Amino acid sequence: MPWVRVPNEEVLKANPHLKDFLPFLDTHNAESPRGAVMVACSYLDEQLRGIIDAYLIEDSDKAVLLDGFNAPLGTFSARIKAAHSLGLISDVERDDCDTLRKIRNEFAHSHRASFDDRKVINLCNNLHHSAKSYGDVTVNTFGLFSTAAVGLVLSLVNRAHYVAIERLTKREWKR
Repeated sequence: MPWVRVPNEEVLKANPHLKDFLPFLDTHNAESPRGAVMVACSYLDEQLRGIIDAYLIEDSDKAVLLDGFNAPLGTFSARIKAAHSLGLISDVERDDCDTLRKIRNEFAHSHRASFDDRKVINLCNNLHHSAKSYGDVTVNTFGLFSTAAVGLVLSLVNRAHYVAIERLTKREWKR
């Protein structure tokens, strides 16, 4: 069966929530393995920021928490923990975000890092969202990473929209 590529315009017409996902996917697929790690984790970091932003009350303090130098929720790690602690991502999503963060750190801090490294292989084998080998099909380490990253991005692609429905609001507390 030949592969059929549907133009992005048609996909977006039927699925407008994918407007940021499709450019991410094109960029991710065009990158080297190291570049794909950086692109995927950067995109996940942005998604988590948007999800947390959609949940917190509308207030000028929110930007101080999320953005800028020394922002308490300005790192991928802090955003993973905050999103999970606020109930905005599941345990499995948290675990995969954290594993992807560790993989990113391996590639960011060592020019020798590769998907053939035992540590990276072990991390990729722990990803829940990854495609698994079956029958005659073997999914290599980069395939485990890539399918997990894209699967997780898809799981979170519209989360901010749904989280915003439950946005926190200011209230007065009794003394």
